[in-house]
Amino acid sequence: MSSQPWSAWYKTWRWQRLRERHLRANPLCVMCQAEGRVTEAKVCDHIEPHKGDPEKFWNGPFQSLCKAHHDSDKQALEKSGRRKVQIGVDGYPIES
Repeated sequence: MSSQPWSAWYKTWRWQRLRERHLRANPLCVMCQAEGRVTEAKVCDHIEPHKGDPEKFWNGPFQSLCKAHHDSDKQALEKSGRRKVQIGVDGYPIES
């Protein structure tokens, strides 16, 4: 976890409950699904980086990712500054 002030939000009961509910409703990694694989998601990911904005942090939008995709592909996208395309359960991009 980073040393940003909002990193403590991830340790709250409120976040743990939100994460659990999201992953229960969306149990599969959307990036794996887009690749034709079925993998259990372990990360409730913020589709858009919240950068400390409480509204975005608590209200999303969120997507389910496996740890491998979150720690590699998703982080690389955020660092590059490119827009993240959300993938639907059918494997096709969702238009925003």
